[in-house]
Amino acid sequence: MKNISFLFCAFLSRFIITLFLSFFTITSVNASNKDVAISSSPSHPAKGINFFYLDGRDQEDLVQIAEKLFHGDDACKGTRPNISKRFENTLKNIKKAGFEWVRLLISKDFYQIYANRCGFDMEEIYPVLADKHVSVLTNLIENIAEEDFKIEVVLSGTEWFKEPENDILFFESILLGVPLQHINMVMLGGDVQPANAKYQAEWLKKVLPHFLNHEHGVLKKLNYLFDTVTYRNTKQATSYVAWVTQEFPSLKYLPVNLYNRSLPPGSVWQEYAKVLNEYMDIYRSAGRPLWIDEYGFRLSNTSEKEIYTEADRVEYLKGFHHALFCAKQPPAAHFIWTAGNDRYNTNPAKDHDRTPFGLFEGYTDNMPVTGDAWSELSLFNKDSSYCERLKEPD
Repeated sequence: MKNISFLFCAFLSRFIITLFLSFFTITSVNASNKDVAISSSPSHPAKGINFFYLDGRDQEDLVQIAEKLFHGDDACKGTRPNISKRFENTLKNIKKAGFEWVRLLISKDFYQIYANRCGFDMEEIYPVLADKHVSVLTNLIENIAEEDFKIEVVLSGTEWFKEPENDILFFESILLGVPLQHINMVMLGGDVQPANAKYQAEWLKKVLPHFLNHEHGVLKKLNYLFDTVTYRNTKQATSYVAWVTQEFPSLKYLPVNLYNRSLPPGSVWQEYAKVLNEYMDIYRSAGRPLWIDEYGFRLSNTSEKEIYTEADRVEYLKGFHHALFCAKQPPAAHFIWTAGNDRYNTNPAKDHDRTPFGLFEGYTDNMPVTGDAWSELSLFNKDSSYCERLKEPD
């Protein structure tokens, strides 16, 4: 009986989405160009940044930021004042540094993580995101768009990729609710490794074609890719390129992650450029533009024996920029991870191999405190002679 009930709920969800799609398509015929979701391919490589944190993981990551922007500082248990001010100042600093795109991650699992803190009813989250939650996302997106950013969204569904049909419903409910005129790229899935994991490959082969060939023109007009991982060796990277080339030969871009922390502390940018170029040669062999929606360099946390500093991150960035933009090769869209401070402020012992990547040291008077890496990124984004500078002795 439980299975029958579940199947009926799934059918009802699909029926509701289909009706809404039909209504959305009809009403959009008479809409202005501004209101219709027509996102042409980027005319030049995107210069973007992942935006998932303000000041720490404790109460200021994207799920909680969105809730507090919409409902006020008291949302999601505990009060940390001036979220909207830090959010506004962060966007202005991102714009001032020369970034043109912002990347947002919207995940079923992140709603689950914060269900208790934010009072989420998961039946209103998945498989169909309720209107009240879509309104929160809409407010977030419109705030970002007001600063004249293009936006990439990453849509992630169930853990272990075990419910592709419901993931599709979840993604559709989001895309049909948010203002699509501000969405310039949609990444489906999070950390999909199709050449390494068969179950992830099967998920992708169900989900990505559904949207690339969507039966309703409004969603079909969007740009779609999928979010992959950083491959640990050149053999894995080669297998990944072969898989994408075989399974999705018409895909506009090759999605890529490009983190690299393989060299010892104190390495210079030329060494990073050499290591990165080994992977770039493999990815460029796909014969299509690259879309690097994550790259970055983690500093050391307090538990580590090897200490990587801001100076190491600057050298990595120089090597990345040289490998991607100064080596007479076609440049690539690129989104660095991550704006904000991603440390666990109240419990530094929880920092691990996913932190700290944050490019902000924190906030003073609600203004971001930035370091040398941020200055290096700004210089690259805004100085047309950047590559010439790398030829000069330091």
